[in-house]
Amino acid sequence: MTDQLLGRLRIESIDSVSLLGSLAESAAVVLGISISDAARLGTLTGEVAEALVRDAYDDETEIDMELDVVRSAGSCRLILRDHGAPMDLGRGGYPPRVSELVRLGFADGLEIAYEPRVGNRAEIAKNLSFASVSSDEEFVAAVESEADTPDAADFDDSGELDLQVRAMAPSDAVGVARLFYRCYHYTAVQAPLVYEPERMAEYVEAGRHFGTIAVTRTGRVVGHVASEIERPDAITGRIGLFAVDPAYRRHHIGSKVGFAHVVRLVERGIVGQFTEAVTVHLASQRSALAAGGHEVGLLLAGQSPRLSFEGFEGTAGRRKSVLLFFASLGAIPGRTVHVPNVYREVIGRIYDECSLEREIRTDFDPRSPADPDGTNLKLTLSHETGVARIRVAAYGHDFLEVLQEQVNQLRLNRFDVIWVYFPLSDPATSKYASGLQELGLSFSGVYPEYRDGDYLVLQCLNNVDIDPADIQVASEMGRYVRDFVVADARRAADREAVQSRSRARMARIYEALDP
Repeated sequence: MTDQLLGRLRIESIDSVSLLGSLAESAAVVLGISISDAARLGTLTGEVAEALVRDAYDDETEIDMELDVVRSAGSCRLILRDHGAPMDLGRGGYPPRVSELVRLGFADGLEIAYEPRVGNRAEIAKNLSFASVSSDEEFVAAVESEADTPDAADFDDSGELDLQVRAMAPSDAVGVARLFYRCYHYTAVQAPLVYEPERMAEYVEAGRHFGTIAVTRTGRVVGHVASEIERPDAITGRIGLFAVDPAYRRHHIGSKVGFAHVVRLVERGIVGQFTEAVTVHLASQRSALAAGGHEVGLLLAGQSPRLSFEGFEGTAGRRKSVLLFFASLGAIPGRTVHVPNVYREVIGRIYDECSLEREIRTDFDPRSPADPDGTNLKLTLSHETGVARIRVAAYGHDFLEVLQEQVNQLRLNRFDVIWVYFPLSDPATSKYASGLQELGLSFSGVYPEYRDGDYLVLQCLNNVDIDPADIQVASEMGRYVRDFVVADARRAADREAVQSRSRARMARIYEALDP
């Protein structure tokens, strides 16, 4: 489905700010969100708006703000803009209460961005409620009554399984749900999306769930694979949700669906695919390697503690690490990347493994001017995953100060994992992304062609313990990436501890000198 603008409210008086929260709450109720959740959503919207007014407009009575209510695939989006407010929430520090409310579930996601000379843009997302087949007794009974052996009508006269392999349509959502139930029942390993057919249908229609399926003569969906594509202009996606009906295995359905899916991705303009493979077992990693993927990073504690793995003791309630793979599908352009010298070796090896044409530079001219508009950070908070993302849009002279403030605030707000994305196309990255271990940031990986080029990702764990012995890898490159990431995380923890002790020592000295 395409985004639908349901309403817009523009205010020009400081006395009207409370109307923005009221509109958000009313719209949420209309879209089927519970009264209590709608009230919480309205509260969060009001908090963001009031923060802008309080910190950006000072004592002015005339302001210029507007709120759009947008119905998107599977969610309600509230887009709050100020026009030219002289404050950058990403640089000046978003209000601590705002991020705390997101962590507590007042919204499912929050993005804050600042466009110089235009103003702030805050987008608040709340997932809509959809019926799940997990509570549909008729659905469960119907699927469980299906035969565990192939239907003879699905084979041609020569005994070959007659399959139609094609693009998934919104109307296939129930068939896909039946397939996943036959494969996995309701194990939490699989995304709940597959068990909410109405939500999945909206994702398919919007192009976010780019799926390929195999269907038999009798109309049974027996194979599925999909890519998550975040934006219409994206040239990379994230592949996953692979399933083959147990009754129809040994008929090469997986390879047929996989091949057709890659062809469709290339036709769509996708040049590469990311895969997040779990590290509690090796099966998904081996599948990623077999599909031509190469390890490009390790997301320590990257997987939500809500996901459990049947048959693997001790995984419930704990964050698990995820190995990130990248597979090239098409012609990826050569690029010049500006890499911090401390990560030159590991990034160079990752590019070599992926056979990506990259000129790696580690030099930086200190005379290069900083961005005249100052540091610009894009902030994304996720309630469901407990992850905060900071994307660097521009470097200013105040970069280290601003980044440290953001990281510290996110820690205080108890986000489990913080990822910072640095554009490798910017020469300043070779300078500013180095020496950040004192902030608790360590190497996570490289994201080729993530957004207008490659990104270096550093990670920070917030009181989350990781046991390296739990991180299983399936290849020599996997071991190299794991060992480097774990060692760098330890170095960051040690250096941050030294810095903390130094600051405490200096504070005691100043306190002693203070008459």
